[in-house]
Amino acid sequence: MTRKKPTKKEIETVISKLISHVQMLDEKLNALDSVFGLYLEWKKETDKFNKFVEKKVKKHQKENEPGETK
Repeated sequence: MTRKKPTKKEIETVISKLISHVQMLDEKLNALDSVFGLYLEWKKETDKFNKFVEKKVKKHQKENEPGETK
């Protein structure tokens, strides 16, 4: 049994749904980012968190420098 090719309309519908889902995920991610920022501000731990992230980024960069083998 051979599969029929999708029509142009079917492809457009699928792409439209994918775009919609990506936009929804973007909105949820932005909302989560805002809530997390507000939480850190509320707990007065923004500076502490930023220092923690900087340490982790530097550690990650150091571990992944070119020329190093694991």
